[in-house]
Amino acid sequence: MRIKLNCLSTAFIAIVFGVSVTAYASDGFNDVCSWDVYDPGYHGVGDNPKGFVGGVFDGRYVYFAPYNDGAFNGEVLRLDTTGVFRDVSAWAAYSPKANGVGDDPSGYDGGVFDGRYVYFIPMANVSGYHGEVLRYDTTADFSEAASWSTFNPSQNGVGDDLIGFSGGAFDGRYLYFSPYRNNSGDHSAVLRYDTTGAFSAVASWASFDAGAQGVGDEYGYVGAVFDGRYVYFVANCTGDTSHHGEFRRYDTTGGFTNVSSWSAYDPGENGVGDDPDGFTCGVFDGRYIYFVPHWDEPTYHGQTLRYDTAADFATASSWTAFDPGAAGLGEDLDGYYGAVYDGSYVYFVPCHNGAVYHTEVMRYDPTGPYADLASWTVFNARDEGVTRQGGYCEAVYDGRYIYFCPNRWINPYGQVLRFDTATCPGDVNHDGAVNLSDLAQLLGHYNMTAGATCEDGDLDNDEDVDLSDLAALLAVYGDTCD
Repeated sequence: MRIKLNCLSTAFIAIVFGVSVTAYASDGFNDVCSWDVYDPGYHGVGDNPKGFVGGVFDGRYVYFAPYNDGAFNGEVLRLDTTGVFRDVSAWAAYSPKANGVGDDPSGYDGGVFDGRYVYFIPMANVSGYHGEVLRYDTTADFSEAASWSTFNPSQNGVGDDLIGFSGGAFDGRYLYFSPYRNNSGDHSAVLRYDTTGAFSAVASWASFDAGAQGVGDEYGYVGAVFDGRYVYFVANCTGDTSHHGEFRRYDTTGGFTNVSSWSAYDPGENGVGDDPDGFTCGVFDGRYIYFVPHWDEPTYHGQTLRYDTAADFATASSWTAFDPGAAGLGEDLDGYYGAVYDGSYVYFVPCHNGAVYHTEVMRYDPTGPYADLASWTVFNARDEGVTRQGGYCEAVYDGRYIYFCPNRWINPYGQVLRFDTATCPGDVNHDGAVNLSDLAQLLGHYNMTAGATCEDGDLDNDEDVDLSDLAALLAVYGDTCD
């Protein structure tokens, strides 16, 4: 069984002389050593990149989509995940706008990768809502203008005032841009790009407004989710301060401009939950789609919504609503923006709860009942001393780490928050197990009195390595991480 001896010398001798211990799967979500922060701009990367909305992973690099750094400079931030997170050499920044690419490529909301190209979703810049799609060729040099290109479908005859998108989805061939607002108000015209066609060819692009054709209302959406057959557009706004709960769905086996391929449904108006409205983005776990709570008049809310893709879209029993904060979890679990699924858990990205830009990352375990508080947990990165900042817009998962995209709409910042899904308490060297190598690493820094980090063996987050840290490691010796 797990070693838990109060006598330090006895525990140490037991380990050294090979007393066998059973390895237990352990979860590091609530361990501060699983979390880290880094601000590349503060350390000299680029022209102080900050203010991101979402990003995308291409198999090696994570790209953070530039929304507004205070001046809409369009500076894309990139992390090489084969490098060290806190090493400035792992980071790079490049502004296509500042290097003559396109007209004004800035103000993007999310990104999508198609296997070669990264596309940034146009939302708004200093001129207002816009439709200039930015594309990067990942086989070319990140810091060369020739690697980047833009195309504005709206200015080339596609659609009617087809600008202002928020998030998108890729179905293996087509890229869908989720309609949010144009300079006249909300719009519901979906933009689609055929990735087998030339990027700058009008024939590669199409648009369709199902709302204008009588499928639901002409509302605005934030984010899109693909489940292998259907693309879902996430219910968000009906005006500057008004929001809705009507989700739209497109069946990719049908014609894009066929009304019969589209449907709309508002679960709240059909008795699900407390009439939940105003969501931002969603995530698919292989069966269920989770929609992220953001705003529901008159304030931010925390009523999550789940849809069972194995059931009928337009039936109330296919949907479930649950508000973990209202059920007693956390401090103020309202106002989220984006979600990530890591194969085991669904993570909701904290943005603003109505009082502050917050850091309460909310997590759901899909192996438990959705509307059971025991299936949910929360980690408050600011309260636990990981960061002093708060307010994120979406996150990116690279297969091990989750990167929370720093935004804070007012006074944007650039401190990226990272969670290691593969570590656990006591795993000092982050190799997935708590063993002699972790003990050796801690003992190598034993009696360090200031500035100690988790990698030095500071397991209780008090910036030194002492008896309490050693006891904490011995208490979980033999654990393996989830």
